[in-house]
Amino acid sequence: MEVGANVSRKAKKGGRSFPRLNNIRQRMIQMMRVFEKNGLNDLTKLTEKQAMDYFNALRTGEIKTARGEVYKSVQDYAKVFKSFWHWWMKSQRKKGTAIIDITEDIDTSKDMKPSFVYMTKNQLYNQYLPYFEEDEQVILSFVFDSLIRSPTELLSLEVGDLFEKEGDLWVNVPDEISKVKGRLFNLMYCGEDVKKYIERKGLKPKDKLFDFSPEYFNRKMKKVAKQIWGDSVSHPKAGGKFSEITLYSLRHSGSIHLRMLAQEHPEALSLDTLRERGGWKDFKMVNYYTEFIGLSGKIEKGKLLLKEDKTRLEKEVEELKEMFARFQRGEVVYDTEKEEYIKN
Repeated sequence: MEVGANVSRKAKKGGRSFPRLNNIRQRMIQMMRVFEKNGLNDLTKLTEKQAMDYFNALRTGEIKTARGEVYKSVQDYAKVFKSFWHWWMKSQRKKGTAIIDITEDIDTSKDMKPSFVYMTKNQLYNQYLPYFEEDEQVILSFVFDSLIRSPTELLSLEVGDLFEKEGDLWVNVPDEISKVKGRLFNLMYCGEDVKKYIERKGLKPKDKLFDFSPEYFNRKMKKVAKQIWGDSVSHPKAGGKFSEITLYSLRHSGSIHLRMLAQEHPEALSLDTLRERGGWKDFKMVNYYTEFIGLSGKIEKGKLLLKEDKTRLEKEVEELKEMFARFQRGEVVYDTEKEEYIKN
């Protein structure tokens, strides 16, 4: 697939990027683990009923993630499995063997907007972090600040992926560890803490920046959140309880925080910059966070027209000033009949 071979006849032609291939690989591995637990070691032997039952169990929450959570993007797994099966059909057809399509009825429609835990910057830094050890605080702050995906991208970062520039600490997320695409950004809040962390741990460029058990860490996050807020809902629109928080929740929270900053200071943070920082290929998630903070795509036509009128009037005034200056220099005279300036 990296050179464009073994792709569906309906799919876009051409090679697939490394992040896309890595994403497919990770999802296929996760699916294989579930089937292996049920005694199936060869996906090509899967029946239509087994495939349908599996994806239905993902949607209903009967099958959960390694962290014990409901899968939030079942349609992505369904699409990956369809891609795999159609590759299998195509490769066998070239050998003269016909394979039936068991994926025709698998639902690839997008799920309803998933619930998640939302935590404000103030709640994170002033109420939540004090319950954690110093190194753990760095991890929490880093995820909120960077919007990095956890645990995949977070635990794949090396110290050498960070560098200083003009007083800021920058992070380079390479293509090979990114779910969608690589990206480059500076840290806004935790740069100094991360530098102290690296020095304190004596880490070298080839060392992993963070090395911990995400399962254990998420359990501690839930325990602390429950201790502070009980089972209260973090936000009406988010829907998730504080006691359900994970590291990935801080990616949502950090994204919403930056979306609000972009609204307040558009000259400093554009929506395009936010999209790049989050590693999204389009603006779907940015639009989702836009709706979350109570904004819409409505254009205030009155304000816009006033601004356009102001710009046009300013231009006309400048033109009149220039013409009057030429009149004073004797370059033009004013024709009272035509009511305009003409060359002298």
